[in-house]
Amino acid sequence: GINAEYGSCEHGFIFIFWQGLGVLGGLVMFLWVDDDIEDWYSKLETSNWFPAVDFFLPAHIIAASFSGAAAYGVWRYGGFNRQIVRLTMHLLATVLAICWIPIMFKARDLLVSFVVAFLIFATGVVRTALFFKLNTALGGLCLVSDIWYGFLNIGIINGGSLSIGIISGRSLS
Repeated sequence: GINAEYGSCEHGFIFIFWQGLGVLGGLVMFLWVDDDIEDWYSKLETSNWFPAVDFFLPAHIIAASFSGAAAYGVWRYGGFNRQIVRLTMHLLATVLAICWIPIMFKARDLLVSFVVAFLIFATGVVRTALFFKLNTALGGLCLVSDIWYGFLNIGIINGGSLSIGIISGRSLS
């Protein structure tokens, strides 16, 4: 069952950990690559429907917030020891999402960016399925992240100049 010790200091720290990992990690990375985004990504020829530069940070924060809240909810079902597989999948997806930011915008390596985005999506889908099996509401929270990274995969493959970079295996600098 669910741990019922609401208001405990431990719960507060655990909630901050699950929320902060993705949100703060992503925010720090986006601040680090901010100039690169403006100098490079905004000049790429992409499909009309692919996200504008200003969309990436809010989308990442929203996706990380929803999946972080879900991870906290899963943790409440027995802690890390009882939910090790579910929470490890979440940690893997979160760390990959944080790493994707400088790969895409700093290194400008579209092939590796696509591979990492695909791995985020794949681990996210597994995580979401595992969360759904435990609690449908927690799985539903993770769908926001899965949809965002699925959209990125489609956009990277389909995005004009982006697809040329992936097919040739080179970065667009």
